[in-house]
Amino acid sequence: MTHSGRGLWYNKAYFLSRLHKNLYMEVTGLPPQKLLDYFPELERNAGKVIFGSDWPAVAVIKANIEAIRGLPLKEETKEKILGGNAARLLKVKT
Repeated sequence: MTHSGRGLWYNKAYFLSRLHKNLYMEVTGLPPQKLLDYFPELERNAGKVIFGSDWPAVAVIKANIEAIRGLPLKEETKEKILGGNAARLLKVKT
């Protein structure tokens, strides 16, 4: 789900991603420093969160990746969000 439902739909996006095995939350375009505000239980759903590159402002992608790396999350969670989940979903060998 692009931008994890954006705005009023964050709770529904989280719920649906936990309910449906084929629904993932894509968080590109959301302010990384707000991810834990929007999704307080992000760690529990780490296997269903993907960071992509559909954001048109290419200049901020690197900063957003670094901001996600700086979040108080387990390293395993950050790796899943920043590429591990997408690689698994797309069956890309890493």
